[in-house]
Amino acid sequence: QTLPVLLFALAGAILAGELLQRLQSWRVFIRIEELFILVPILLNLKGNLEMNLAARFSTSANIGELDLRLTRRSLVLGNLALLQVQALLVSFVSGLLAFILGMASRKGVHHALQHPIYKPGMVPGTAAGGADVTEALRGGYFEALLVLCVSMLAAGFSSGICGSFMCSTVIMCRRFRVNPDNIATPLAAALGDLVTLVILGVLSSLFILFMGTIVSSLVFLALLGAIAANIVFVFRNAYVQELLTMGWGPLFAAMAISSATGVILETYVNRYPGFALLGQVMTAISGASGSIFVSRISTALHTGRREHYSFTAAMLIVVTYPILLAFFGFVWATGQADVSAGFFPAYAVATAIQLVLTMLVAHQGSLLLWKLDYDPDVYALPLFSAAMDVSGQLLLVAAYAFSGTKTLETAVDDSQAGEVAADGVVAVVEALRRRWTG
Repeated sequence: QTLPVLLFALAGAILAGELLQRLQSWRVFIRIEELFILVPILLNLKGNLEMNLAARFSTSANIGELDLRLTRRSLVLGNLALLQVQALLVSFVSGLLAFILGMASRKGVHHALQHPIYKPGMVPGTAAGGADVTEALRGGYFEALLVLCVSMLAAGFSSGICGSFMCSTVIMCRRFRVNPDNIATPLAAALGDLVTLVILGVLSSLFILFMGTIVSSLVFLALLGAIAANIVFVFRNAYVQELLTMGWGPLFAAMAISSATGVILETYVNRYPGFALLGQVMTAISGASGSIFVSRISTALHTGRREHYSFTAAMLIVVTYPILLAFFGFVWATGQADVSAGFFPAYAVATAIQLVLTMLVAHQGSLLLWKLDYDPDVYALPLFSAAMDVSGQLLLVAAYAFSGTKTLETAVDDSQAGEVAADGVVAVVEALRRRWTG
């Protein structure tokens, strides 16, 4: 049951990475830098919401709550409404943070585009004062509103599509006597990022055409109304009412933890060949495997059913490990990672450590949360996925360092980084220290 889903997650991670690579060269993402800053923040927060839904709904299926038609209907509608509230609020915070970070880092930088973007009805290349349309509105009310609207609409549409798909998948699994814990959460992770990126790219290109008009303001007001309407609906649903105020802490804690992943990626993506691709797939697939384990543990705890945790963890490692090794072989054979012969053993060891660490954190973390009276379906996955992203990147850096792989940049600015440390962990700590101390 898990092998096909993990292969699907692998394909989803590759496609999402390829799409992200293409999006960064789109004119709208170059013109409005905040949109590209928005991508990792939004994907992290929204992905956690959808994995929480998948885990929560799988538990409901396994304890029999979906067997009755009326209960099933209330659970589906209530969870979809709750997901909309969470997605719209989280995307609002993501968009606001992206705009603030973009303004802080802009410092008057201008981009020269061969084909500027125009608003319908305007003379190409000019605004009322003779300046470029989007350039004249940079950093102001209309740009902030564009980022917020695109973020919230992308999250809302994506959550509606992915949430409906996940609910249908869990119900079908229950009907055909397949354990949804083995399927739902990896599918949520793989499908959510891809759908969100597609919608984000399309909406960004559409909304910039109306930048400076009342359109964004009207859309934003409609989105606020949608949040209020869904909150009312959730409060009237007894099955999900209490979930409205739960789980916000882990979501934003996960966002803070994930900032370390961004520092690691920024530090090493242009230094080691193939780091971005290998790092993304390594963390995505190990995280998908770990999310299955978390979901199974949570179901066992809720139902009081005995689960052979060691056997389950071992089987997940046995299924996942060959996938990651085979993917490395594909990357190496196609020339996407020009690494030394000694890198493969280092990569194999790093991958094995990551998978073992993933299962240990999933097991012990879920049991600890349950002991502290926190539902693992709500609290475990955000913290777990963020922590595993960081550990995966660190282990990959260590693999490159210890294998003696030549860096893409042989010289590093002494005032910024000094000499590249042999120990990947020490190098990352040093990068973090420089980031926060200036």
